[in-house]
Amino acid sequence: MASRSVARHFIDDDAGKILDALYAFLKETKSEVEAKKLIKCIIKIVIKLGILYSNEKLSPNEKMLLKQMIRNFSKLIMTLVTFWEVAFSYDEQHLVSQLSSVEDTIITIITPHLTTKSERRVRYVFSTMTESAVLGALFRPPPDDPSRFHSSHLDLMAPILRDYVFGKDQDPAVTTPDP
Repeated sequence: MASRSVARHFIDDDAGKILDALYAFLKETKSEVEAKKLIKCIIKIVIKLGILYSNEKLSPNEKMLLKQMIRNFSKLIMTLVTFWEVAFSYDEQHLVSQLSSVEDTIITIITPHLTTKSERRVRYVFSTMTESAVLGALFRPPPDDPSRFHSSHLDLMAPILRDYVFGKDQDPAVTTPDP
């Protein structure tokens, strides 16, 4: 598939693992068609942001916003990991607020450079990911094991997310992710 080979140039192996885990989760939560569409949109957004950045198309303010968005996205990932590590800590409103902040920043960055179709992709991704049913499916105990406090998908995703933000051998307390 041509889009997969192009995506490999812009997305590293760890991000690919996250997308694979997200795809598996969405395939069960939504549908295979919806999961493919969502992952395809995410890849297109990431590639377009990467191209804008690497081709020096972003203003200094937009570069600052991109760095801020990357920091906010890292905080979002750590929020997910914390919800995974700490039983019954899940706060949907807090997670939706963080997702919305990332969405708003991406929209602000891409609006002067990309078409409204790209903006619709961003809104589609974030509206899907902020659905109560989708977020709840990550943190709701599986019906076959009510003693658990989150889904098995989160068990797969959280360690990958933590490794992505901090690296496998780094101490999270002293590491700050770079854009």
